[in-house]
Amino acid sequence: MATKIFGPRKRRTRQHVIADQSVHHVEGFILDEGHTALRVFYDYGYDLVMYTYDAQGMAEPGLISFQIKARENLTEIGGECVFDLDTRDYNLWINERMPVILILYDGSRRQAYWLVVKAYFQADDTRRPKRGAKTVRVRTMQVLTRRAIAEMRSLKKSAIESLREE
Repeated sequence: MATKIFGPRKRRTRQHVIADQSVHHVEGFILDEGHTALRVFYDYGYDLVMYTYDAQGMAEPGLISFQIKARENLTEIGGECVFDLDTRDYNLWINERMPVILILYDGSRRQAYWLVVKAYFQADDTRRPKRGAKTVRVRTMQVLTRRAIAEMRSLKKSAIESLREE
């Protein structure tokens, strides 16, 4: 017997699908490298957290936070993926002691690009947001791979060492 539904219902949009695919895409590389990913359900600047393990499977201190921005098609300018980042996110991430990774996911290509937020902005002062700006543009063409996850782990280890020296 068919159930009669009265009134409008919530709808799963293409953007919802792409958002889930983007997190799944990143998680795959993290798991392939032998680490674990924890989805953040209360999103106030982070979507995913990565915990790392050494060659013997022992947990390592610290974590890496990810913010994932997913679009059907990323905007490209001059051969780079560009994204206008909310300065409120910038203000949070730039003060983190552990690495924060921004992931840009292109749903049509099923490809992700990444950048280390603090290093990106520290490398060039002109990249930082202007006073009163609501957004700041970031650019990257670093494709997310297993090797990228290994590099992120190394960045985290360096951050831990820096904290120990303080």
